[in-house]
Amino acid sequence: MLCTSTVMAQESAGYRMEDIEDRIADLENTIPLRVGVGVETLYIYADHDESSRDKVGTYFLDKFELIVSGEWDNGLYYNSRWDYQVTQQAFFPAWTYVGLNHNEAWSTEVGVIIQPLGAGVDGSYYDNSFLSDVPLWIGLANNPDLGIKTQYQQNNWHWVASFTKNTELSGDNPNARFRPDVIAQGEINPRGFANETFSADVEPINTFHGGGAYTFDLDGNATLQLGSNGQFGDYYNTRTNDDGGDHWAATVFANYRSGGFAFTVQGLAYDHNVENAPGVNQTEDSIALSTGALIPSDGQAYSTRISYSMPTSLGIFENVKFYHDYDFLKSGSEDMFTSEDTQFSIAGVQLSRGAFNTWVSVLTSKNANFANGGPAQNDDEWHTQFTVVGALYF
Repeated sequence: MLCTSTVMAQESAGYRMEDIEDRIADLENTIPLRVGVGVETLYIYADHDESSRDKVGTYFLDKFELIVSGEWDNGLYYNSRWDYQVTQQAFFPAWTYVGLNHNEAWSTEVGVIIQPLGAGVDGSYYDNSFLSDVPLWIGLANNPDLGIKTQYQQNNWHWVASFTKNTELSGDNPNARFRPDVIAQGEINPRGFANETFSADVEPINTFHGGGAYTFDLDGNATLQLGSNGQFGDYYNTRTNDDGGDHWAATVFANYRSGGFAFTVQGLAYDHNVENAPGVNQTEDSIALSTGALIPSDGQAYSTRISYSMPTSLGIFENVKFYHDYDFLKSGSEDMFTSEDTQFSIAGVQLSRGAFNTWVSVLTSKNANFANGGPAQNDDEWHTQFTVVGALYF
């Protein structure tokens, strides 16, 4: 038999628990935010790296992700993803913005947004392996900037327009970016290797973006989307505190989807007219990225993406996707460091079950370094990298 004090204590505890539950429910109703985290590991075996060959590859913790999203009844919503890149020891905003659904077709977002350039119309274009490709390598795909973006989708049309004020930065290092950004003209040096150190002489500012696409509904639930988008903006010279030049890029693309089959083809043209401080020994046909890579100041990139997804029963996995991505960059440069054309190929398989994903890929490149470093990018030889990415999102 319970004594009176024990019963009163249990009832008191019960009241406190109910009060906590009510407070949590009220908080979720008032601030309906959902929080998720992600962890990614990476294994790399690179044929160009002697230490990688000797160690039979390197395995390391690559990235932590913090994801927050939420929606309110008045049409407001919030999306944010911040990544902690272990190798760079810095946080980067993949995106973080507040949006408003004006109606079912029209929405506007303000904050760190993805520049709308590429076959995803609104900037969602990406390679299948989530590792690297030419548009990503030259900073013209999935690149976040601080600005405003508005979209309209209705009757198979998808329109997008945006304005970005400046690039995202992280910490005190002006070269620490989530994606590559132009920071200078190419400094003439005797080596011309990737991963050189360049001072941040210029930064992209005041860029206008726009594009649109139309989706055709085909037989058998297949779809074909045709579209184009582009951007134009300025550079600011941080040495002279003056005009740093201008830049533009434009794409045309097609996306075909039928069941588990997907195919994308894209053409991209770009030009960077960078004006650096006088008296510096630099070349006009090459530009330096925040990653340390030298790339042609103008060129054309042609890309294909092909994949097939299907259910599977392979160990713990329940879905498999086979993919192959290919890029060809035709250089417009006459410099010895960037005049060679670039090719990039990624073939692999993605295995997934719920929150757990694994990508197994073979990357081959010619005159381009990989996302996690690489060989001299102007040696005009093929190099190979084998990678395994393990990711858990919850």
